[in-house]
Amino acid sequence: MLRIIFFSLVFLNLNTVAGQALYDQTGLEQAQEYPTYFAHSNGISIAYQDFGDKNNETILLVMGLGGQLIHWDDAFVTALVDSGYRVIRFDNRDVGLSEKFYTASTPGLYTGLRYKLGMSLNSPYKLSDMAADGIGLFDHLEIKQAHVAGVSMGGMIAQLMASNYPDRVLSLTSIMSTSGAKHLPEGTLKIENRDRKNLSREEIIQLGMLTMKAIYAKESNQPEEYWYRRSARAYDRSHYDDGFARQFWAIADSGDRVEELKSITQPTIVIHGKIDPLIPIVHGRHTAQSIANSEFLELDDMGHYMASEHHQRVLDAMLRTMRKASQ
Repeated sequence: MLRIIFFSLVFLNLNTVAGQALYDQTGLEQAQEYPTYFAHSNGISIAYQDFGDKNNETILLVMGLGGQLIHWDDAFVTALVDSGYRVIRFDNRDVGLSEKFYTASTPGLYTGLRYKLGMSLNSPYKLSDMAADGIGLFDHLEIKQAHVAGVSMGGMIAQLMASNYPDRVLSLTSIMSTSGAKHLPEGTLKIENRDRKNLSREEIIQLGMLTMKAIYAKESNQPEEYWYRRSARAYDRSHYDDGFARQFWAIADSGDRVEELKSITQPTIVIHGKIDPLIPIVHGRHTAQSIANSEFLELDDMGHYMASEHHQRVLDAMLRTMRKASQ
């Protein structure tokens, strides 16, 4: 995990992890933009978008490290709505259009040393705070109960929502995430170290393209323009390195979730890609093993990036799980 921390802090495009921006199947045409609203949630401002009939059961989509709500693909959201659900996607704290913690510090070299020594990292907030943000969004929208789905760090947050607020979460979908157990292996992804602070917009967009291709983890038949538009749109919507760094600090300082996972009783599906280079598939297996009666779905062709070719299989698994909660 320590190596992943430093890899992520230095290399990952802060706005391209584990998802897609709003483009059509070719990636060459910008899709429709949707209204963004703001909620006072857990004492901070959270940006969110709301789709579908408000009388239908709700699904809350929780994005991963540094990712924005736009990284939940528009077509995937529409498919959930067409399946009869209300869908909410939102920016986690410190990224996107949600409240930034400008006055808070960011992790440094001593943070890594303290982590190695097993000491408290004194992060400005933890994953449990981010889970409370999601519940606060429920309160703002007067949603008593909802299904929750998260990718990567979003999966960790969704796990805590299900365990800490069992009366508010109907079902759990954890995608390309982890239990956080210390014995689990690190990822294999390695990219050349590079200081991002003085890079231009174009340079950071290019690094974002490289990152997306690396976490996609297989050969792509998409043109370069496809990757460029995704990276550029995320950068232009909100580029904020410090928020990404603090989110990873929160992950490192929150410990594992094994005991919390054991307490989850809601219908649960754990989905993981076999070729994930950032969080190896054994993390997904351990997550599923830790949650009684959960289902595990392994996707042979998925890395740490849920692309259009994965949507239908993920959608089918989610619908199957959510319907269990309604029986």
